[in-house]
Amino acid sequence: MNANGSSTKMIVLSLGMALTMSTATQARCALVSKEVTFYFGIETPVPDANHPITIDRFHTDLEVSFRATGWDVVVSYDGPEYGGTGLYVPPEEALLYGNADSRWILSSIPADFGFIGARPNEPFWILPQNAISEALPLGVAAEHTGGASLCVWNPADPRGADTLDRWIQLQLLEVRGPADGHFAMWQADGVNPPVVFISTYDTGITDADVYSISAGSHVHVNWGFTQAGLYEVDFRISTVVQCDDWLNADWAPRGDEFFNGDCVVDFQDFALLGSRWLQPADWGDPNTSAFIDPDNLVDLTDLATLSDQWLACGYPGCQTDSSAVDPNGVN
Repeated sequence: MNANGSSTKMIVLSLGMALTMSTATQARCALVSKEVTFYFGIETPVPDANHPITIDRFHTDLEVSFRATGWDVVVSYDGPEYGGTGLYVPPEEALLYGNADSRWILSSIPADFGFIGARPNEPFWILPQNAISEALPLGVAAEHTGGASLCVWNPADPRGADTLDRWIQLQLLEVRGPADGHFAMWQADGVNPPVVFISTYDTGITDADVYSISAGSHVHVNWGFTQAGLYEVDFRISTVVQCDDWLNADWAPRGDEFFNGDCVVDFQDFALLGSRWLQPADWGDPNTSAFIDPDNLVDLTDLATLSDQWLACGYPGCQTDSSAVDPNGVN
């Protein structure tokens, strides 16, 4: 177990990834997410019929953008065969390839890099943060995100995301891969200990396995694997969006003072209304102060407002039909 990586992740866990937002000018903000799977082929046979576009050797980014139409997640590949425009590939079609040049064998594993899960005298693979070999240099980009639609917030993550900004997060959910295959993600400068964002080896998958990137930026990191084979890596990609002020039938399902609802009027809002039926609005409780009407009481007036806005969404790209509304307000 790597002392630096583990202690860093424990610090984040102890903070609970608490959100601290500047709410004075942002009355309505909501956390919205999208789950995405990326596919990594570590010296697997290519081409792969299931993921027909092999991404190898040249500059590549996982583009995680939130635009006016909602989430846009693609693999952006700068292979020379695609000229100056590059290629934008849906994640399910792209095989992010770890070739033989990404393979390492060391007689001993440096103590600071134990979080990878590599063993002495056995191969492991790194897709590097810098294009220093023929291995695939892989980054994360949020350069095409429309900042005007996002709220400023602070993930309180000491690994580089501990200021107010318009952040996008990649939270690791699950990794399916070869037996004894571990996955890690980190940055290193060759002088200081590595900054570990994700490691399935040290403590398994936890809430601390998360990477945050500022909207409009582009960053490269290292991606480590301990066995050859196909890895399916599931991320929840999240950001905090500005919710339309007119959607006043949207209550705060989490009771979180930093979020006024989830930008979707759905069964959660109906349940909260019912649980507070005929109670006066409590200005100190975001679950009962969301509906403000002349009588300041949770009653038929509020029910009528909820009915008028039923299944309405108040952020870019949000689906408005009942089949597309997630019960957790995550679309």
